[in-house]
Amino acid sequence: MGQGNDTQQDLPTWFVETRKKGVSVAGNALFTILRLADLSLQYYLLSSGLGLRLVHKLGGTTISNAVASPATAIGLSPYHSLVFGLAVGSAAKQIYWCLGVADNKFDPGFATMIASYNTVLNTFNTLLTLWTVTSNRSAVANTWTELFTSRPSVAIGAGLYGLGLFTEWWCEVQRKRFKKNPTNKGKLCTEGLFGLARNINYGGYTLWRAGYSLVCAGIPLSVAVALFLAGDFSQRAIPLLETYLARKGKMI
Repeated sequence: MGQGNDTQQDLPTWFVETRKKGVSVAGNALFTILRLADLSLQYYLLSSGLGLRLVHKLGGTTISNAVASPATAIGLSPYHSLVFGLAVGSAAKQIYWCLGVADNKFDPGFATMIASYNTVLNTFNTLLTLWTVTSNRSAVANTWTELFTSRPSVAIGAGLYGLGLFTEWWCEVQRKRFKKNPTNKGKLCTEGLFGLARNINYGGYTLWRAGYSLVCAGIPLSVAVALFLAGDFSQRAIPLLETYLARKGKMI
């Protein structure tokens, strides 16, 4: 049996397909469109009252004047402007990765799955900012200074988000540069941030997602998100990748 068949044995077909090198114009375009569409959705949920109505339909109680009295240039309170900014940052990073960093084929089906997954997480966080039980919004936060001083967890969450997003972005850029060097063909990247941890990109994603949730809904959700992602990466994603690499007989 050839090496290609050995590599695919017992591995999900979708996973093997995503390891193929190349460019899918349709997949990249679809991913970009869906990630940009997510920004329109998150803004509409925060600005139009739709998010409040959805929370009510789900049986929740919303904070009074949650979307009233906007104090920023985009027509939202400082808190909800920050929440929207988190969605913008994540979309910008992922679109950059898709168009400028990734060298594996990003077919339309997989692109839709990844974009939808991130939209679901973002929407969940957005709605929690409007629910009385979970919102991290402060009633006195009419300015950016008040926002970060009245809710220390918001400032901490924003810091974790920034650190995690930068870590995931920069380590991928470093790996891209490493792979472009012909002398490194088939070698495992252990330079830069990947010299600190073999799967530090997963750690970066976990960190910024936890920070995102900390800003939106506080410590309980942030911890739950971090544990879920850490468990998913360690028990599913990383073992799949290690098995694939082992059966390929080389480091990618």
